[in-house]
Amino acid sequence: MAKLLTKKYQNTNQSSTAFGKWYGRIIHTETLSTEQFVNHICSHGSPFDRATITGVLTAACDCLVELVLDSKKVRLGDLGTFYLSAETQPGNTSEEFSDDNVKKVHLRFWPNQKQSYPLDSISIRSRASFKNIEQLTGDTTNTSDTE
Repeated sequence: MAKLLTKKYQNTNQSSTAFGKWYGRIIHTETLSTEQFVNHICSHGSPFDRATITGVLTAACDCLVELVLDSKKVRLGDLGTFYLSAETQPGNTSEEFSDDNVKKVHLRFWPNQKQSYPLDSISIRSRASFKNIEQLTGDTTNTSDTE
């Protein structure tokens, strides 16, 4: 079972209805580079060499961006679907709404819901256990939500 590191923090936003309440955050130990990810794939006995895997990943990223910018969704097998969404400001009328009302565009990911490789929140939660980082480091300092 996967062990996810967590750290407790207290909400210090006085205007929040959750002021003073405690929550948990997942702690990430590192961010892997593409090269490290490729090496990890190779360590699982891949029949492809590092250059081939790197090339495929690079081309996949390039094509993903190209396709979502062409208003397409891209489903990557059992992983899930990538697509764009927009944050917009409203217009009072249809005529008042224009491209200028689009404030942000987000790249989104929707995990696959198939049982063959379940990545939905409930499935991931059932496969993970949690370890409070304080138990590993002995650090018991309180953490606020303003980190």
